[in-house]
Amino acid sequence: MDQKKPLKENQLGRLFLTAATLVTLVTMLVFTVTQGTRNEATAAPDNDSIVSDTTTTHLESVRHIGEWEFLTVNDEELVDTTASRFLASDKQLTRIYYGTLRLGIDMDKMPSSSVRLLGDTLDVLLPPIRLLDNDFIDETRTKSFREKGTWDNSTRSALYEKAKRQMLARCMTNSNIQLAQQNAIDEVTLLFNTLGYDHVVVHF
Repeated sequence: MDQKKPLKENQLGRLFLTAATLVTLVTMLVFTVTQGTRNEATAAPDNDSIVSDTTTTHLESVRHIGEWEFLTVNDEELVDTTASRFLASDKQLTRIYYGTLRLGIDMDKMPSSSVRLLGDTLDVLLPPIRLLDNDFIDETRTKSFREKGTWDNSTRSALYEKAKRQMLARCMTNSNIQLAQQNAIDEVTLLFNTLGYDHVVVHF
């Protein structure tokens, strides 16, 4: 009978040790899970990545604008040609051409690297100002100011091309390009201000 008592005491001791061990393991497990949850809850995305994603989204929206006109120049050119005739007076053809030249940029061609967020300032690099439409002469308004003799289509086409060159020389000047650039800077700045960027620097 007396020999059974130490056995019971050993069993109780082992049971107590096992229970204590289990409690310790459970406590450690709960602590680990809690810490992991806290780490997940407190981990926030980098502000720069948020801004970058937002800027990219805005750039895609701006690209959808496509061709953006910043200056319109109306012009008219008087072009003439003459041709000699044997035993007759010279032929003469004088025509007046009207054209509308649109200066601007194609927003769709802006690469993503052209828009950068530097601190709190949005830096925008625009592509060069260019002529948006090469068919700027309105042929429905073309008038023959003087037409003496008979002229073929090749001569009329040559006059058309001559008028086109004159319009380009008169309208695609440095001063007009600079004016279009300034209009672009003003309008693009206003656009990004509206999208929430207070500090915007636009350049070419």
